[in-house]
Amino acid sequence: MTEARNRKRRYAVVLAEQMAEIPADTIHQLRLSLQEIGEACEVVPPSSPFWFSVAGSDLVLDVAAWRFVYSIDRAAKKITVKGHKPLR
Repeated sequence: MTEARNRKRRYAVVLAEQMAEIPADTIHQLRLSLQEIGEACEVVPPSSPFWFSVAGSDLVLDVAAWRFVYSIDRAAKKITVKGHKPLR
């Protein structure tokens, strides 16, 4: 089997809205953090209560001076940033 076939599809990180006012380094850190969250989701069994808890839920991640609201879609393997606001 080729290496490409052995690799699992990773969670995609999607920014659902424009974030022009947010510094590039903050967006970079946001993406890295959400990719780590996606990697952690890979090892959660499908029958775990975790998935029931996050299904249809908004989650929050603070990065630098910003708060981001996101959701996790296990079936689509997608993490979507749905909104943001400054913490101050």
